[in-house]
Amino acid sequence: MGNRPVGPLVCLLILVQLAINAVPGGVNAGESSPAWSWRLVEEGLHVYRFDMDGLDWRQIRRERDQRRTVQEKSKRIELLRGLLGDPFAAMGDQVESPVPAGKIIVRDPDGVRKATPVGPDTRDIALPEDIGLNGRYLVGGHFVLADGDGRDRRLYLYPKMIVGHYKNDGRPGSHPAFFIDDPDIALEIGSARSPAQYQMGGGFQRPHERSEMEVRYQGRPMAGATVEAIAEGSGWRRSYLTNGSGRFTVTSFDDRSGHRHYEKLLYVVRVDDRQNRILHIATLPVIVFRNRPEWTSHVAGYGLWAGLSIGGAMLLVGGAMLRKRRQQRLNLVCFDQCRIKEE
Repeated sequence: MGNRPVGPLVCLLILVQLAINAVPGGVNAGESSPAWSWRLVEEGLHVYRFDMDGLDWRQIRRERDQRRTVQEKSKRIELLRGLLGDPFAAMGDQVESPVPAGKIIVRDPDGVRKATPVGPDTRDIALPEDIGLNGRYLVGGHFVLADGDGRDRRLYLYPKMIVGHYKNDGRPGSHPAFFIDDPDIALEIGSARSPAQYQMGGGFQRPHERSEMEVRYQGRPMAGATVEAIAEGSGWRRSYLTNGSGRFTVTSFDDRSGHRHYEKLLYVVRVDDRQNRILHIATLPVIVFRNRPEWTSHVAGYGLWAGLSIGGAMLLVGGAMLRKRRQQRLNLVCFDQCRIKEE
């Protein structure tokens, strides 16, 4: 065949491929970027179960008592150091390697913020300090890493979590919020709902319902930010773009293929500050309830209407039979009277 000259199209494709491989922060680099998040220890006990139709009354009572007890106790929250490619899988060396420099910021339901420096042995935290203060606790972190792609860039990680606490004889907080609003947390995701209207909730979403979320950067709503939602169980992913008010709307799904009674979404947003050579990455985990199937949730109503219908039908049949017997008796009486008169 001989040496055939390479066509211009082939040369162009080779150059494009080389350019993609040479660009830092490509797809592979993005997937290997850190995505740290908080995880509630024994989080399944903090999620109300709607799928208890197959349990007997003793199991149902035990489940409800267990969840009521755990709600009144202190919560332990651990730091999960994952990657954007698989944020829910812990990195292999995270147990041995110390957590880098940073701090943990907690905002309680009264609006009081407390910052705690992170030590080498920091793996989890416990809250609340005041077990009698009910409401929404915001847990945020600020960790600084060195970028590993050789560009002399720093990574600022802001894992955040919303934790609800309720004690039977506790007092509600006076200043609930969905944002920590701390200068050390430049990038933050939260719910756009009214904090006064939802004093306890915020860390949960319901399937098939629209939830409005908001992204803030340096204390102001951020327009045009790309937020990625990643499901833990199914691996479902979807990207959202914030509007001019820094908000985006999510319609959570109900994944019934999993074995748990809930699903978890992790919201991730990145902001590249090229001027200061800083990459900001913020995360927020949200629990999604698993609803009961509609046909089981309406069983009681169906049974009530069926019972009323059967009862009404029996009354009608019984009334018709009594009326027929009464008519027969009247006919007999009339017949006897007519016979007596003829005799």
